[in-house]
Amino acid sequence: MDLLLNLLPHIVNGLGLGLLFALIALGFMLIVGVMEVINLAHGSLFALGAYLAMVIISPDISRFGALGEWYVSLPMGLRYVVAILIAPALVAVVGMGIEVCMRRTYGKVPLYGLLLTFGAAMVLEESIRVIWGTTEQVLPLPQNVTGAFLMGGMIYSTYRFFAAGFALVLIVLVWIFLEYTPYGAIIKAG
Repeated sequence: MDLLLNLLPHIVNGLGLGLLFALIALGFMLIVGVMEVINLAHGSLFALGAYLAMVIISPDISRFGALGEWYVSLPMGLRYVVAILIAPALVAVVGMGIEVCMRRTYGKVPLYGLLLTFGAAMVLEESIRVIWGTTEQVLPLPQNVTGAFLMGGMIYSTYRFFAAGFALVLIVLVWIFLEYTPYGAIIKAG
């Protein structure tokens, strides 16, 4: 019993982090499975989405004047919803740009696509450094998911449970999409 109590925080943290990694890996595997291209820019696109979400959630209001002040006055949870809708759409535009460049490599040696996505990853990472700097950035959290709670004599972060639950919901939604929709059947057939 003592061993279980010592392992419990590690198991909970590992499951939470594992769900986030599984979500990233799911996207990676869909790209590899459908397009038969190893996309080395996948992680950089994920990071770009996080930085864009950070800007959408807490923008620099000095650039937007009264509109920026109004937006910042909105509840943090609502700004998170806006970021969840807009940031992936913006990253999808960047991904489509990479895809347009990738078309030139179709039917050629697979290393061309590999090198192109590696170069795209380097460009994205350096762009992130130029725009947002090299210092650590902190994403502001909504009041509903900040703080911690006590479970089994251990203190756990509420946000980690929220992020793990959100990742689990997205994984299940992608599974439902792939299993029960005509588009999912097309993707699986590819």
